[in-house]
Amino acid sequence: MTPPSAPASASQGDVAKGLAGIVAGQTAISSLEGTLRYRGYAIEPLAAAGDFEEVAYLLIHGELPGSAERAAFADRVQAAARAIDPAVLAGLSALARKNPHASPMDALRTGVSMLGLVEGDDALGSHDALVARAERLLGQTPAVLAAWIDMTAGRAVGRWPDAPVAAALLERLTGRTPSPEQQAIFGTTLVLYAEHEFNASTFTARTITSTGGDMHSAITGAIGALKGPLHGGANEKVLEVLREIGSVDRVEPWLQAQFEAKRVVMGFGHRVYKDGDVRAKLLGERCRALVRGTDVEPLEALADRVETRMAETKGLRPNLDWPAARVYHALGLPVKVFTPIFVVSRMSGWTAHVIEQAGDNRLIRPLSRYSGVPPREYVAVTGRG
Repeated sequence: MTPPSAPASASQGDVAKGLAGIVAGQTAISSLEGTLRYRGYAIEPLAAAGDFEEVAYLLIHGELPGSAERAAFADRVQAAARAIDPAVLAGLSALARKNPHASPMDALRTGVSMLGLVEGDDALGSHDALVARAERLLGQTPAVLAAWIDMTAGRAVGRWPDAPVAAALLERLTGRTPSPEQQAIFGTTLVLYAEHEFNASTFTARTITSTGGDMHSAITGAIGALKGPLHGGANEKVLEVLREIGSVDRVEPWLQAQFEAKRVVMGFGHRVYKDGDVRAKLLGERCRALVRGTDVEPLEALADRVETRMAETKGLRPNLDWPAARVYHALGLPVKVFTPIFVVSRMSGWTAHVIEQAGDNRLIRPLSRYSGVPPREYVAVTGRG
């Protein structure tokens, strides 16, 4: 009998670093061919509507809701936001007192894990059970974020407003009732961030799910992946870039210094979009309209100059983080909540992927190519000198 040989991909052939260009599975949730589509619907009209509940329902349930379905869905999400288990709030409160300067991303990661503990989520469960957990997380996640911000500011945790997620979260994070225009553009950012195929955090969630892990474990892992500055954390760096440049006349020398040091300019380029991120184009136009005539309008002239020079010198165009950071700044949101807002939005896509992976599962287990020292003989410690 001939002994089995090692898989060819483990010992020979090209290695796709970062899995670039590798098709690692299939999904019916979103596609990036031609334009970004959610369940077959182009992103442009979805973003224009700016209805996060509608999009979250679409991603999780597979179809756009009717008016009654949307209303019932929104009620369930809102009820979940108001029903955070007291044990979770008590635990977060103790952590806020211990380390009030901790990242809100750490609080969300810990909060979701705690929610899984109190809910007894230790297995994937049925399709209906997964959908119910997904809907609860849609409401619980923004409520946990807002509660953490209150706790670290030394305030009592405020009541969740009677409003859609976009309006309610914006009010809780700023302490002001948003105008219709502010609510609309904030809702658009949630729609644009909601889902994006097999990105790093989504693939993390699917990998954990593939082991039979529960939804809260998968989402906790996804939040950890999103925290990285090369993924979700990039939107927090955009304001740092603009503040460091400072003025239009400093754009060229600042960029040249980055190029010479081979540093990445956050907010530009994308692994998938080579001709520009359609989401950035959509939100960039809305951003310019939002700030027109306000005291933050000068920042747009600076941003436009950076965009022009990046395109001319490197052929790189903005990704979604570039205009989103400016929108959040114009809305009066602190930088520390930029990536957590991404979590609130992407919860819809992540949970949809967990449900899809669980429905047609196979353990995700890729191969690797060994690059260490050649085979060598073991010598007992007494013989090593």
